[in-house]
Amino acid sequence: ILKHMAENARAMATESNITLTVSLLTLLSTVILQTWYNIVARKSHYANTFSMLHSEYASPEMLDAFDAVDDFIAFHGVEHYPDEFAKAKKAREREKISKIDHARRKVMHWYGKACLFWQKGIIPMDLLMSFPGKRRALYFLRNFEPLEEANRILYGGPPSETFACIREMYNLEKEAPADDDHHGMCSDDNLGGQNALCPLS
Repeated sequence: ILKHMAENARAMATESNITLTVSLLTLLSTVILQTWYNIVARKSHYANTFSMLHSEYASPEMLDAFDAVDDFIAFHGVEHYPDEFAKAKKAREREKISKIDHARRKVMHWYGKACLFWQKGIIPMDLLMSFPGKRRALYFLRNFEPLEEANRILYGGPPSETFACIREMYNLEKEAPADDDHHGMCSDDNLGGQNALCPLS
């Protein structure tokens, strides 16, 4: 009888161990699958959001906005375009600067959105380093910050946080790189100095 009871106990223990092992393996596989799903879903979300930003940047409306500001700067000169913008706004000469004002707002909105996505961890920095990247960020700071500052001085209010965010994001100094002997040129190694109008590509 004792031998039979011992055999039954061993059988029950073996069955219990098998059941426990199966349960643990099932739990482990569930955790692994859930973790894998979360990683894939997060990367998919990154990719979708990044693709949306990229498509918006390359839209005809954004390209027209960049062209409008570039043309305005080329016409008035890098030293005078913020003052010309402010004077036209103050005089309510809307026909002169409405296109530039709309372009300023549109581009500011895009970079503000990019900053928000970065701050909230919606898009990782390795993607933002590839696009818009440091070169486009410098272009934005050099050409749009003077317009935004002129508008702020005219109407009051605190400075836009977008520029500080972009500088922090790309670890940029307060001022653009100093002018050098190649200030009229743009290349991968030389961003053209403070007064250069570097292309977007």
